[in-house]
Amino acid sequence: MKIQYQIALATCLAITSALHAAGDSPVDFVKQIKPILAARCVECHNSETLLGELNLQTRALAFEKRKAGPVIVPKNAEKSMLYLVLTLPARDTKAMPATGHRIPKDEISTIRQWIDEGANWPEGEDGAVTLKHKNSAR
Repeated sequence: MKIQYQIALATCLAITSALHAAGDSPVDFVKQIKPILAARCVECHNSETLLGELNLQTRALAFEKRKAGPVIVPKNAEKSMLYLVLTLPARDTKAMPATGHRIPKDEISTIRQWIDEGANWPEGEDGAVTLKHKNSAR
């Protein structure tokens, strides 16, 4: 009886682990990352402003070689400046975004997961990030 209980328990644990792993779908750049970049990053990191020698409007521009080193290191968020500057304390001069509200922790976690998964960033229109203009109330 004890062996049957252990087998049943092991089976349940295996099924639970498999279901959990199946629920962890990869981050979708267009649906999850692009809106964050559009709302919080490209206002300062675009072809006109280019703060920190960084343009986040396309994959090619984001991955361009910079004096300060790579912004995104696919499969390694801990070495990616894009992720690291989001996790700095708000008072740190290198913390991003430099102005406005901090990016919520769940969105930072999504960015981390996206980078750790390989930072898949499509080309073309799907990968083009444009600035979200804030509507002014009159």
